[in-house]
Amino acid sequence: MHSSRHNPPSGSLRLTAIAATIITCFAAPAWAQDIDPELPAPVAIDAEGAPVDVSADAPLPADLPPAEPLFPESQYEDAPVVADSVPVEPLREDAAELDSIEVTGSRLSRAAMEGALPVTVISRDAIQSSGKISVADALRSSTFNSFGSYTSISGSSGQGQSVASLRGLGSNRTLVLVDGRRIATSPSLQGSGVDLNTIPLAAVERIEVLSDGASAVYGSDAIGGVINVILRKDFNGVEISAGLGSPVNPGGDEEDASIVAGLSTGDSRMLFGAAYTNKQPIFLRDRDYSRSQFGAQNPDGTYNFSETAGISGFGNTIFNSDFSETRAVADAGCQESLGYYRLVDDVGNFTGIQGGDMCGFDFTQFAADTTELTTSSVFVKYAYDIDYNLSFEITATYAQSESFGRFAPAPDLLFVPGDAPTNPYGEDVYVAHRFLPLGTRDNNNRSGVLSILPVVRYNFGDWDIEGGARISRFTFTELGSGYLLRSVAASAAADGSYNPFDLANPGDQDTLNSMVVTTTRDGLTEYRELFATVHVPLFDTSSGVIDSAWGGEYRQERFFDNYDSQSEAGTVGGSSGNSSSGDRNAYAMFGEVVVPLPAQVEVDVAARYDHYSDAAGGAFSPKVSARWQAMDNLTVRGSVGKGFRAPLLSELNAKDAFSAESARDLVTCRAAGVADSQCAESQYDTFIKANPDLNPETSTQFGFGIAMQPLEWLDLTLDYYNITIKDSLTTYSVQSLIFRELLGQTLPDGTAVNRRDSGAIDFVETTTDNISEIQTDGIDLTLNSRFDFGNWGSIRPSLAVSYVLGYTEDDGVLPARDQVGDPGVPEYRVSLTLPWTVDAFTATWNTSYIPSTAAATDPGDPNPLALQRSGHVASNAIHDVQVKWDNPWNGSLVLGIRDVFDRGVSTNFNLTSPYYDQTLYEPQGRMPYVRVIQRF
Repeated sequence: MHSSRHNPPSGSLRLTAIAATIITCFAAPAWAQDIDPELPAPVAIDAEGAPVDVSADAPLPADLPPAEPLFPESQYEDAPVVADSVPVEPLREDAAELDSIEVTGSRLSRAAMEGALPVTVISRDAIQSSGKISVADALRSSTFNSFGSYTSISGSSGQGQSVASLRGLGSNRTLVLVDGRRIATSPSLQGSGVDLNTIPLAAVERIEVLSDGASAVYGSDAIGGVINVILRKDFNGVEISAGLGSPVNPGGDEEDASIVAGLSTGDSRMLFGAAYTNKQPIFLRDRDYSRSQFGAQNPDGTYNFSETAGISGFGNTIFNSDFSETRAVADAGCQESLGYYRLVDDVGNFTGIQGGDMCGFDFTQFAADTTELTTSSVFVKYAYDIDYNLSFEITATYAQSESFGRFAPAPDLLFVPGDAPTNPYGEDVYVAHRFLPLGTRDNNNRSGVLSILPVVRYNFGDWDIEGGARISRFTFTELGSGYLLRSVAASAAADGSYNPFDLANPGDQDTLNSMVVTTTRDGLTEYRELFATVHVPLFDTSSGVIDSAWGGEYRQERFFDNYDSQSEAGTVGGSSGNSSSGDRNAYAMFGEVVVPLPAQVEVDVAARYDHYSDAAGGAFSPKVSARWQAMDNLTVRGSVGKGFRAPLLSELNAKDAFSAESARDLVTCRAAGVADSQCAESQYDTFIKANPDLNPETSTQFGFGIAMQPLEWLDLTLDYYNITIKDSLTTYSVQSLIFRELLGQTLPDGTAVNRRDSGAIDFVETTTDNISEIQTDGIDLTLNSRFDFGNWGSIRPSLAVSYVLGYTEDDGVLPARDQVGDPGVPEYRVSLTLPWTVDAFTATWNTSYIPSTAAATDPGDPNPLALQRSGHVASNAIHDVQVKWDNPWNGSLVLGIRDVFDRGVSTNFNLTSPYYDQTLYEPQGRMPYVRVIQRF
């Protein structure tokens, strides 16, 4: 069951593999290109279609139609997933003037050419060709999502929600915008990220990913980068879409439907849409790797606990009153037919007693891996040109998501006094008990996100003024059934009305009903914002206009996450978390100036000051970026800046919260004579306390790169990034506290490791503080190519590679070490797209690749703090294929298969259930799908 132990291949082998891939995909087909170097001269026509003299001396006729922009907005429709806006052909002195567009990372419009900042565009067509049905799924497979991100998993407080984590720095350091403005974060995630499932894909025109820090433009949270979701604007007609997908393995079925309608008149434009998606859950029993597993059976019919998977010690494991010994349970209290198994705690990881008797429980027969998730949304955008200089626009969206998650029946530690009628031991005992008679714990969650954004734009000579307001409101409710009311259970065990030692006859139904409690939870995050920006050209120079933008924002933030009173009091078994609430005001002032210099150099200077009304205080964030058009086909760019992240309201104001955290108790293992490398990971009751005295995180980042067209059929971008975060807001992990114990250090204020008389951990107390320094750097490579084969169509290969050169975190305990290659920290990610279009048919092959990593980090010998990698998690290559037919009646038929070879996840049995990294891999496996699109 356990994986073999060896280190992953060296970095040089990986680089060799990448180089081979690049050569194979882009250089080999070069001979097949069909390029005509003789471009026809441009010809202008009048309104009747007749040629017009446009020589230097000829006057232009009044009815000359406007020239088509060299980079029309439709460029995004054909861009591959990793497309970057590299110019397709060298610029000429007589080329048409490029349209100005505003790009993520700047408040100033630019000509549509490669800028000073690395911005990647994910087009609508690219998302559709991937077969994904949500914004979350599209971003999850991005190479910038370095170490994966939280997704719609069951068994967590953020059930049914998905976030993004650029550069592996976390969702709270990844700023998500919609049309350039903040949207409310999820209260069930304590405000640490935007739930991407609430952004309707049907409303999305494209997604821009700025893989660079941007606090100088957007303020807090933009340390890892910015994701800007651009909604559809100009659309005429009606588009209806419906799709179905069904994996070949049980569970995970998908369906989606949407309608979008748009109308444009002379001065106004209106867009309306509605969308629906549904994903069915995958249960642990639905996949071989997540089902229960056992090692060889011992002669006495027991199993070694360390050789099992999917088995919890909370079945019917009996302890004496001081937890120094275990007691064997009778057959009636440990029945395999009900999912209970006799075990030996061969290592002592659960009981703290090597060789202790256990009765474990197979929770995989009940629990879900992923949630059932249903989303529905409506959106409307209206724009009106009041006159030539004044326009008004309003965008409103409402999205609702409903999720269902299932846990196994509630586990809890039950005290049974010695004089209880059902107690066969004649002494006080504690039972690590699974309350199977109460049934499964089911959570039904509902989220609603409302966003309203009115904007007024006014042109006053050379000045462009924009002002507006935004309200973004995220509401959340949770209803949990099948949870345990501890106080009633304890009384029932004491008086004998509940018998934990006879699973077939635990008690009458009235008693069981009285032990069950329904839990509730509701939350809110709300932003109310006013903003204004003015674009002002300052001076004309011989190199161009010095342009600028100035503005300010004012925002009110309100947050609460309320649990029911029983959960707050800690009387509910099988649940975690606690209430939190807070509010604050924030204002910001910002400015940006772009200075063109001789020799095709452009410098952008941006700065922003943010002030919060609470402990977060104020922060100043400057940034300087520059681009040099070294040649017609070569742009050199770079930037340096500072950023910050304000503490979350939940970090400042939360009540003590319960969580089950995983760690290796090296103290207990050593006392039992167990080698550090054999000390297995277990979960421990952990209480997390808020810290009202937190300071903002600060960051420094710099980067540089090139964008070039070395060949007529090839575009290339290569960028280096470097990010350092100081005073990182980090919760002391249970593992770090255990390490401090080993070193004999005094534990930080607000933390404690509470042990029983036997030395085993009873519970842990921890808190959040400004304790760590994080440093990471890496390289991003994108290649976009074009090959035309005449009647055989065209191929547009695209390759993206994000390579993490280093990732270190210094928490003051463990020696700072490079974590790249550790479990869940892959060295690089690769995305390859191969679309082939012939007439009305487009076939697309997509490949996502994650390299192998170690399976565990073990304490070193002789120094346990010098962690060493061990084991092996296999690499993971997922191949998707799709064929689209654009039919003659203005519709499309799409057939595809995601994960063609049914690769699924890369398992790691050093982890807890479901034994794979849920942030990196998708459990659906091979999934055929069909989609029909009709336009009117």
